[in-house]
Amino acid sequence: MATSSASTRRAWPLPRFDWQAWRVWERNAAAWLKIYKTSVLLNFGEPFMNLLALGFGLGTYVTSLDNVPFAAYIGPGLLASTVMMGVTFDMAFSGFNRLHREGVYDAMITGPLSVEAIAGGEYLWECTRAVLYGSTFLLVLVAMGLVRSWLAIWILPLMILPGIIFTSPALVVATAAKLEDHLFYYFTLVITPMFMFSGIFFPVSNLPEIAQKVIWFTPLYHLVNVTRGLALGRLGPGFGADLLWLFVAALVALPWPVVALRRKLLDA
Repeated sequence: MATSSASTRRAWPLPRFDWQAWRVWERNAAAWLKIYKTSVLLNFGEPFMNLLALGFGLGTYVTSLDNVPFAAYIGPGLLASTVMMGVTFDMAFSGFNRLHREGVYDAMITGPLSVEAIAGGEYLWECTRAVLYGSTFLLVLVAMGLVRSWLAIWILPLMILPGIIFTSPALVVATAAKLEDHLFYYFTLVITPMFMFSGIFFPVSNLPEIAQKVIWFTPLYHLVNVTRGLALGRLGPGFGADLLWLFVAALVALPWPVVALRRKLLDA
């Protein structure tokens, strides 16, 4: 019976969100509280400067885009990218350190925690951070008068989706990287292009058709559409499709950290 149960767990590589996972969450939260001031500064400094420099600097020349003031147009997109950057940076570098330098994952796996619980705990923590980033940046947008609809409140629970979507590949990359420098390939080749070409600063409809098709498969594009639609109260016919895309992407993303951690911790 024990063998059968173990085989079943191996056959279904899904994270667990039980008390073991919450123990991982508690460990990560305690570690973050020791450095939260620098963490918040690093994660919000660049997007806030982008909002000021582009929204109110360049915005004096580009007064409106899609019949919306330029700052109000890019603000929700910068909120989405802040969540992406924050979750990805934290999971990639923290995951690498826990695996290769600090031995945290090895200690967890030799104790009462399973690989599935470790992955679940990382998801819970990064989703917490995603909601924290989203809510903080949303308050900034509200204070600046860049939110046009009460529907923007729905942005907060929806931040759980990018929390899952961006945690998964970041943790997989962390397990695959041999050196910390290797993580920058992921940022340079994947994260930065998404930031530049996912519709934050201009409509992707202005790009060549082949580029539009490639961008459609990126999660940040759909996240920008959803956050902008809610912040501006513009729930057009494509809003439901963007939201569905994010839900499906989150479901597809769920098992991969379990697979990667099993290979690294159990099959090595």
